[in-house]
Amino acid sequence: MTFPLTENFTEALQLAHKWHLGQYRKGTQTPYLSHLLGVASVALEFGATEAEAIAALLHDALEDGPENLTADKNEREQVRGELEAQIQAKFGDEVAALVRGATEETPLVDGGKAPWPKRKLTYLGKLNREGASSLLVSASDKLHNARSILTDVLTEGTTPEAREAYFGRFSQGREGTLQYYRLLADAYKQAPGAAGRPRLQALFAELERTVSALEVACGVTPDEVRRYVPLRSAHPDEALGLI
Repeated sequence: MTFPLTENFTEALQLAHKWHLGQYRKGTQTPYLSHLLGVASVALEFGATEAEAIAALLHDALEDGPENLTADKNEREQVRGELEAQIQAKFGDEVAALVRGATEETPLVDGGKAPWPKRKLTYLGKLNREGASSLLVSASDKLHNARSILTDVLTEGTTPEAREAYFGRFSQGREGTLQYYRLLADAYKQAPGAAGRPRLQALFAELERTVSALEVACGVTPDEVRRYVPLRSAHPDEALGLI
C-alpha cells in the first residue's frame, strides 16, 4: 500500500510555517502553527485525503498570511492573490479550491478584514452550499478551535469573572464567541454536502459535543446562546435563516 502523504504534504507544512512565522494563537504564546497542525490532524483522523490534509494546513493562508507578510494594508489584497496563485501552482486545482472554500468570502476593507458579524454570517450561510471535502476541512478547523476554547475555559475560566476575562481576548467577547460556535454546530448538521458521509457526520457530531460541553462549562443552554445579540442584531436579514 502506498503511504498516503507525499512530499507535497511536507512542502505544504514548510509553506504554512513560512507564511505564519511569528504568529501566535490569540491571547497566548502558543505558535499559530500548532493550530494548523491540529486541523490537519483532525482532518486525517476523519478520513482526509492528502489534498484535504494539505488544504487543512493552508486553510488560513489567504486570511492571515497577507497580514503576516506585509505591513502595508494597501498591498494585502495583492499578497492574498499571490498566495492563492502559489497554492494553485504547487498543489493544483483541488487544494486551491478547498483553501478558497475555507476562507471567509468577504473582501478586505482598507487592507483589513470585514466587520466580524458580516464575515461570520456570510461564512455560516455558505456552509449549506459546500461539498463534502470543503465541509471536512472547515469543520476540522472549527472543531480544533472549539476544543482549544473548551480546554482554556475549563482551566482558566473557573469563575464567572475569570471566564469574562478569558473571553475578553476575542473581539465579540463571550456571547459572540459562544453564539458563533453554536450556529456553526447547527449549520454543519444541516449541510446537504455531508449526505452519505458517515465519517463526516461523525466529525459534525464531535463538534456538537464539544460546543455543548463549552455551553455547560459557561452555564448556558443552546437556546439561550442562539438568542444572543451579536449575530442576531448585526444583520437581521442574513441572520434570519440561521438563528
